[in-house]
Amino acid sequence: MTKHSTGYVHHKAKDAVWDQGLREYFEYRDLELGNATGGKHYAQVIRAKKALSGGTGHHAHNVHFHWSYILKGWMEFDFKGVGIVKLEAGDCHYMPEGCHHELMACSDDLEMIEMYAPGDIGDIDIPDWRIDPTV
Repeated sequence: MTKHSTGYVHHKAKDAVWDQGLREYFEYRDLELGNATGGKHYAQVIRAKKALSGGTGHHAHNVHFHWSYILKGWMEFDFKGVGIVKLEAGDCHYMPEGCHHELMACSDDLEMIEMYAPGDIGDIDIPDWRIDPTV
């Protein structure tokens, strides 16, 4: 990444580093937006290391903005109050703060861009709305 005194940032694909992150079946490329914005925002490319089936468990995230764009492959979610949603290449979605969901499955060739704010994301464990609809 090159950060200029003007605040302009350039991140080159040839210099990319892929790391293990939140999920063991994905690898992550930090696009350095967190560094560029002092942690206010974050952007990353995520790609599957293997297909996922069986789900991740229901959860929400501790961010107020969460947006994803599918570059390649597909992924399937179950959202509280929405149901099953399959995202394929070219699709995007926005999850509002506190959005209850579960990633149910993804293809082994999944690649996506994900952005969120603030720049640190984690899971919030919540009761499963499919078992207890009062949640």
